[in-house]
Amino acid sequence: MSSSIPYDPDEFDNNPFAEPAPQSQDVLEHNPYADDGNSRSDIGQGEQGEQGEEQGEEQGEEEQKEQQQDQGQSQNEAKRELLAKLIPERFDTKHNYKINVKVHGIERIGSLNNKKENPTIIFDLSTNLIHFRKKSYKHVKKTYQEFESFFKFLNGANPECFIPSLPKAFTNYGIANEEDYKKTLSNFQKWFNRINSNPILIRNEEFQFFIESDLNTYSPINKSKLPASGLKRKTLKQLQPPYDEVLELAEFRPLIKSIYQKTNLILEKLEKLNKLKKTQSINENELGKKIIELNNLENSHPGMSNLWKKFGKTIINLGDLNSIISSLELATLGDGLEQIINDSYTIKEALTNRHLLMRDLINAQSNTQLKHENAKKLKNKRDINPIKVDEAIKSLKDATNYEELLTLKIKRITENMLIEKSQFLEYLDLLIKQIFKEFVLKKIEYERKKLSTLEKVRIDVRLVDENGGLSRLGRESYPIKKSINKSSQGPEGDHWNGDRKSTHFHDGLLGNDEEEDLEDSIEPNNEDNLESDEDIEIDAKNAASILGGSTF
Repeated sequence: MSSSIPYDPDEFDNNPFAEPAPQSQDVLEHNPYADDGNSRSDIGQGEQGEQGEEQGEEQGEEEQKEQQQDQGQSQNEAKRELLAKLIPERFDTKHNYKINVKVHGIERIGSLNNKKENPTIIFDLSTNLIHFRKKSYKHVKKTYQEFESFFKFLNGANPECFIPSLPKAFTNYGIANEEDYKKTLSNFQKWFNRINSNPILIRNEEFQFFIESDLNTYSPINKSKLPASGLKRKTLKQLQPPYDEVLELAEFRPLIKSIYQKTNLILEKLEKLNKLKKTQSINENELGKKIIELNNLENSHPGMSNLWKKFGKTIINLGDLNSIISSLELATLGDGLEQIINDSYTIKEALTNRHLLMRDLINAQSNTQLKHENAKKLKNKRDINPIKVDEAIKSLKDATNYEELLTLKIKRITENMLIEKSQFLEYLDLLIKQIFKEFVLKKIEYERKKLSTLEKVRIDVRLVDENGGLSRLGRESYPIKKSINKSSQGPEGDHWNGDRKSTHFHDGLLGNDEEEDLEDSIEPNNEDNLESDEDIEIDAKNAASILGGSTF
């Protein structure tokens, strides 16, 4: 007979013959009579487990760092291998090819226009390149027109390079000037140094033809072609450039374009300022001549008669110096800005050529896809013409090969431009510093000459008045100043620079008599101390320094 009460398996078992069931963890935790040793061992095992977990985490982090480093090294090695395939000239460790050029002369012969526009550059060259006939060439002469032809070829034949712009054939110093000779010589030497530092350009065979050709006979033997020129180029430049995956070059072209435009604007403002300064110098010369004519009005006072003569000549000299300064501003700052303009324009056009090639690649990819579709259509036809099939296969191969060629060419151009971009920015930084340094030094030199010219007339101005000009300041009792021939520019510096003289004593001046001086200064009846303020000699410079200095 079955029981009416349902059986509960979780109910307390009161069978005395049943095996004792293991107590659960909750019961042990709440049981006050549980074994303390077991609990301590459990705690120790927990701490050891936590320490093991921490050690495992540290080991895991170290392994992750090592894996990241290994991945970074492998990526760098893979990138280097890719660059070595794309630009083998820059990663050629077997051959250390070099070209060294030393420019040592410039000749200007012929008509005035030919002297200015087409000088002859004389230089020596040494190289270890294989395709040159000799290792050294002495006294090589090339005209400026030959340099222009060589530059145009390099610019078209090397789309992956930022070709250094050709320096001007003359400077704003004037062709009959020694400064022009030195500056033009230096500009061509720097241009050769930049060309020779590029391993891609020196390996070009046209370099050999340029060096080994006779004077006035060079014309490019190889052909160089731009992606687009003329009206087509102007039209394509108006369109939006294609998407550029390389962010550095995508941002670099707007930067170069802004440098080109703003430098052009600065140069225009500088030229306008130069014209105004030239006009000012002419007017200053006329003013000086008119002032000299005032000499005839002073018959009673010989000092005033001499003053008008000297003052007029000084104004004429200042006008001449201002004219020289305006020419120097164009020769230093203007020529430097023009060099930056030419470099930035060349780089801007090189980046434009890359965009045009990228546009050609997009067209080539669409053409290849179209050829694939035509081949599929021919394949699905029932009646297959073998001639059409051969033509389709041939056109597909040609399109694919052209696409691969453009892809490799653009990759080579991109990687090399990334390298030369950083090099150009470093060069531009140094060039700007050099330009402003030369400009400031020349400016300071001729401003000092202006100050010394003004100082020459100071004696004549002081001699007009017996008291050296100070009687007009309300100091009628001031004695006649004798020492007016003292120069304002001494070995310790310029007195006209506005710096106050030292007003404190040096420790060496006091010596061992410091205590005696202090005792003398304490005596109340010392007449020397009472009259010391009256014995101090004050001249015009000290007075101006005291009156003009700050009092707080």
